[in-house]
Amino acid sequence: MSTAARRESIPLTEDDLAVLERLLQSSSLERRALEQLSEEVGDSKAALLHALLVVGIDAVRERAREDGYRELMASQDAEDKAEIRAARHRQIASWGEE
Repeated sequence: MSTAARRESIPLTEDDLAVLERLLQSSSLERRALEQLSEEVGDSKAALLHALLVVGIDAVRERAREDGYRELMASQDAEDKAEIRAARHRQIASWGEE
């Protein structure tokens, strides 16, 4: 785990605290799910919150990449798409020559 650069206080609802308590139980469904999603899950509340934060950040980054790709595809006009198809055909033809 990387070294903490800074600590922040975060508000937690009663529901958040209930999930955190379940995450502290090694046999809970929530704990097993988090362990599947995160490379490092510690046993302290701070470590669990950090693992949740990392999973959340990863999900946000993935969504941003997907949205960016969709925007890029939507911004291409017919000429751009034809150029991409032509480049693909040239690449496929060059593979056949290897």
